[in-house]
Amino acid sequence: MSLKHCIKQVSEYDPDKYLALMTCDSQLKKIMFPIYALNIEISRIPWITSDRLIAEMRLQWWLDLLSSFEGSGPVVDHPIAHALKEHLVNNKIGIRLLKETVRARIWDINSNHHQNELDLWNYIEYTSSNLLKFCLGSDVSITSYGRGVGMAFYLLAVPKLLELGRNPLPDLSNDALYNLAKKATAEIDCARNNTLDRRTVAGFRLGWMAPIVLRKIMKKLTIVLLPLLSQDYKLPKKVLKYLLIFYILKEQIPQL
Repeated sequence: MSLKHCIKQVSEYDPDKYLALMTCDSQLKKIMFPIYALNIEISRIPWITSDRLIAEMRLQWWLDLLSSFEGSGPVVDHPIAHALKEHLVNNKIGIRLLKETVRARIWDINSNHHQNELDLWNYIEYTSSNLLKFCLGSDVSITSYGRGVGMAFYLLAVPKLLELGRNPLPDLSNDALYNLAKKATAEIDCARNNTLDRRTVAGFRLGWMAPIVLRKIMKKLTIVLLPLLSQDYKLPKKVLKYLLIFYILKEQIPQL
């Protein structure tokens, strides 16, 4: 039941990742669905309450839950916690990665902007690469892919963040936006050009929409037009399925 809860959570809030993960084998599903269900839970916290203290307390609850896996005590009665149990008990590296992800979400509670581009990339690494590293390992290709994919979807969210009173980028100029999209594309290309095992290739499918998003961002080249891109991205599941099938075929036949 715990895994089914995680699958339902991802299906409801992140349909393109849901479709991608459904193409993976059972072992990858068993670890990736709980991790991305956890990510949905913690990423929503800053936006479902206007009370900063309550948001911080909820993030702290998840930090305490992760700490509980370091010992031999009982698991908190939460479906995501139960689904994560076998992957986290005494897994110090995994717990550290996920704690970094939770702590990074504190930025979402505040309205402070990232001080510089390095600060922004660190946020992306903690909130995106860490999840992939937990599931697939700490290879440099996995870190790069997570950075590129994370930046793609972060840029897609920029108009909404501005609307909510946040300062999402250290520089909102068109040139800065283009350079971030270009660097994210390079991170993805670098990762995919390396020799990857079948498990990693399958796990990388969760970022299958990122190159499409980045190409469109570089084409529109303006913060003003990004909301239109967000609307383009909200495609029906049937269309997403056909696009994903083509993406998987390209894995097997690169010249397509």
